[in-house]
Amino acid sequence: MVLCLLIFFLCLCFPEITGSGVKNGLSLIAGQVLPALYPFILLTTLFKYLAGRRPANQYLSILIGFLSGYPLGAKVAAEHGPSTGFLSGQSLLLICNNPSPAYMISFIGLHCFGAPFLGFRMYIAIIIGNLITGLLFTFMDRILYRGSLTSENIPSCLKDTPSGITIQKNLLDQVIRDTFSIIINVSSYILIFSVAAAFIQRLSFFPGTAQGLLSGLLEMTTGIQIVAAQPIPMTIKIYLTTGIISFGGLSVMAQTNSMIAGSGLSIKKYMTEKTIACAIAVSVMYMINQ
Repeated sequence: MVLCLLIFFLCLCFPEITGSGVKNGLSLIAGQVLPALYPFILLTTLFKYLAGRRPANQYLSILIGFLSGYPLGAKVAAEHGPSTGFLSGQSLLLICNNPSPAYMISFIGLHCFGAPFLGFRMYIAIIIGNLITGLLFTFMDRILYRGSLTSENIPSCLKDTPSGITIQKNLLDQVIRDTFSIIINVSSYILIFSVAAAFIQRLSFFPGTAQGLLSGLLEMTTGIQIVAAQPIPMTIKIYLTTGIISFGGLSVMAQTNSMIAGSGLSIKKYMTEKTIACAIAVSVMYMINQ
């Protein structure tokens, strides 16, 4: 409540900065989010109604997560809940929730650094970091809990019906409604954190690199653009950018939390695992550069 009142007060006192943040957020939504995510949101929503929640679908979930980008991987993982196939539900969430290759190659590689293949290398490092961390925590969970979760541990909202899943008559209408609900949700979080990042950028006593890191902690794309523009060695930019994208920022965390609501998955565990995966991704990027 106090934080909401503080943000409201700042917005009233500094309408220019607020307007700049909203403009940046809308530009990001229109230029990056909608073109990149809309087709995948539509397809993953349709997948939810058609494919059911069987463990065998984890393979397809991982493929969609590798291709679709934040936070669609979280949405797909949430359909499995805490029930396990070859991966625990929590590890599936980590492995599925990645930046899209299109975002990494076109925006990060080409737009920010003028080298598309550099964006692809960062993408590979991030995927490796998530895979290592996800498999490690799956192994630890199986040692601690001696096998997969039973049906009593699974939230009732995620238990399959006898027929697997109920297909609604007006399936396309339902898919479109769900798709736009997700778009509005994701866009709202981006706008909120873009405004917060705009205030950070006005802290002139902070060095540019620190502003980029703080902004990236809130909204990753804004932070990456600031870091890429700094007069620091290219290798430092690459490692910082890899770390920011691997972690995803609080905006992505909030979007992910929204996607997994009611699934039985934990956002706190996800944040812990994501921090570890971030450190591994930066280490892998360091080794790739050697």
